[in-house]
Amino acid sequence: MIKLNNVSKVFESKSGDVKAVSNVNLHVKKGEIHGVIGYSGAGKSTLIRCVNLLERPTVGEVFISGTEMTTLPLNKLREMRQNIGMIFQGFNLLKTATVFENIAIPLKLLGLDKNEVELRVVKYLEIVGLTDRQKAYPNQLSGGQKQRVAIARALAQEPKILLSDEATSALDPETTESILDLLLKVNEELGITILLITHEMNVIQKICDYVYVIEGGELIEHGSTIDLFAAPKEETTTKFLNTIAQRKIPTSLVQQLNLTGNVSRLTFVGEAAGQPLIALATERFNVTPNILSANIIELKNGIVGNIVIHLVGETNNIINAIEFLKEQGVGVEELEG
Repeated sequence: MIKLNNVSKVFESKSGDVKAVSNVNLHVKKGEIHGVIGYSGAGKSTLIRCVNLLERPTVGEVFISGTEMTTLPLNKLREMRQNIGMIFQGFNLLKTATVFENIAIPLKLLGLDKNEVELRVVKYLEIVGLTDRQKAYPNQLSGGQKQRVAIARALAQEPKILLSDEATSALDPETTESILDLLLKVNEELGITILLITHEMNVIQKICDYVYVIEGGELIEHGSTIDLFAAPKEETTTKFLNTIAQRKIPTSLVQQLNLTGNVSRLTFVGEAAGQPLIALATERFNVTPNILSANIIELKNGIVGNIVIHLVGETNNIINAIEFLKEQGVGVEELEG
């Protein structure tokens, strides 16, 4: 549905060229939700704007539903863009227009007749849960309601793809949760493919099937959401994970307990998360577990559990217990000793 091949974007400035996006490859399949996460200035916004050619790539190819966008004449490009909706952090609503009008005006500009415009506005206001606010003005709405209007406006053009540019970053946690639920509903019920950018790991956690980590304009790591949460390879990815589940043992705790021997992080994914494997290893190999920290992360497509454990016992017994856990599909990362 969306495919970028070796896409780079360079901005010219008086102080020299700035490479905002560098040699990016990504592929979003139909019906999936993919997320790009990175810190401010990493190149996220430039990247997503390259998808609908609001920013034209300096080099590389952009395919939408098999059509290479960068080669299209302007009139054909406009037609293709009608298949791509976009929502923004700042809502971009007309302050002097009602909710109904904010959604209707773009449809009128597309040349739809009055009856079709009204049918679509009513339909998508119902989907986003704002049927009773169609006569309100933006200054009478909460931040979450404004974002719902922006989503309804994008959906009313009945696109196949929805791009989300930090759509929840200006919202409080509860409102963010409701907007993410709405995006999941849009994806599942309308079959719309979604590509979003964010700096919030909880957004990736809740709705994404696949995730890309971007730094300095480059994709430094990517994979299914469950794989990245279970076994991040890059330091930046680990830092993002630490915002929702601490993966590092506090130095003060290590010093306080004077830990010796084996300290490991155990990662449980899928069936392993529901089995009493530590209890089995403890009983079978005569080792004593000291659990230092534990958390469970619920993702869109599964659960990842992390336990940091200090095993006490004879060395061979500890080695055998660790090997047993690995054989049962538990990820083991030795942290100390």
